[in-house]
Amino acid sequence: MNCKRSSSSSAAAIIGGNDDLLLEILQFLPTKSLIRFQLVSKQFQYLISDSSFRQLHTLRLRHRPKPQPSFILRSATSQFFYCHPTVKKLTPFRFQHANMKIVQSCNGLLLLEDKDSGNTPKDHYIYNPVTMQSRKLVIGDEEMKYFAGVSLVFDPSKSPHYKVVCLRKGRYFGLNEYMVVKVYDSETHTWKHYGKDHITDKQFWNDIYLDNEIYFIKPSLKTFCLYVRDDDMWENLRRSYSFTCSVGVDKHHIIESNGSIYGVDVLFRESGNSFSVLGLLNDGCWYIMCNATYNHCGSAFCILGTIIRGKKEGDSILLFHVPGKIMVYRFYEEVFEVLDKEVFEVLVDFTSENYYEEGKLQFNFKDAHQFIETLAPV
Repeated sequence: MNCKRSSSSSAAAIIGGNDDLLLEILQFLPTKSLIRFQLVSKQFQYLISDSSFRQLHTLRLRHRPKPQPSFILRSATSQFFYCHPTVKKLTPFRFQHANMKIVQSCNGLLLLEDKDSGNTPKDHYIYNPVTMQSRKLVIGDEEMKYFAGVSLVFDPSKSPHYKVVCLRKGRYFGLNEYMVVKVYDSETHTWKHYGKDHITDKQFWNDIYLDNEIYFIKPSLKTFCLYVRDDDMWENLRRSYSFTCSVGVDKHHIIESNGSIYGVDVLFRESGNSFSVLGLLNDGCWYIMCNATYNHCGSAFCILGTIIRGKKEGDSILLFHVPGKIMVYRFYEEVFEVLDKEVFEVLVDFTSENYYEEGKLQFNFKDAHQFIETLAPV
């Protein structure tokens, strides 16, 4: 027995004393395990926090199945909560800077806007909610005062580096409008200006990055426009599709999840709130994946910006919100499930919190963001 213990101790000592061997092992561990391992020793903290290791670990994600995403909710009182569907808890979440707005979530990184910033446009940050690292992006200059939109471009399956695309409005002698593209590259930490593109849209409310394409969504949400990113010439932005929602729909949402784009049409009726989940074909047409009706909450009903897709499309779930509850709809089982009612009583008791109002919603579609856990450096 002592021989076995001695042999195990010797092996552990050999591994622990060899940084290269440790790094070879650590790069295959999941993100959450690595975050915990940083607390084991100064050696582990040094190895795991190194930017080169984090880049390598991020690139390794391409060889693994995509993990189930977590999501962050922002309440009507500007409080943030973290939740993972398997844990079924709402946990208070705080950013390093106060009064932040999540503009976009992209493959584990968040694009934040500092609402208290006095600059025009507002200061923006790239933030990793797992490592809690952040980087300030100063995009405010004289020619960016006609700021139209900003998008985060990050695909860890292709590169550990990200880009930030800014659009600025301009006019030719006060007549025809155009957009100027300005791109930040995290590899070089520099901005670069690109050419002008004739785009007539005045403002974009939100955007989605997917497969080298940026979907800039218009504020009305009645349509959204797709612009294709050319890898070599960022100025070659072009309108590819225009999609419209179904006739008679009260609300139309666009959601990206696990490499796919979905639409959700919502109808508010006295008989119950109905919604349809739509898939997007390559030709830009929608097809109906499922329909459902929920009869128990009146008009206080809100789709959250999160579809959690399983290994198969039929394993996917849609998250929505009614007063005091986060609800789950399973696409094909047509089963509604409350996310552990006692969780709200222990962690987020809506009936006693100052943001809870009986019969009213605490969260809305714009303030729900999903993300995957990654060590990607910012």
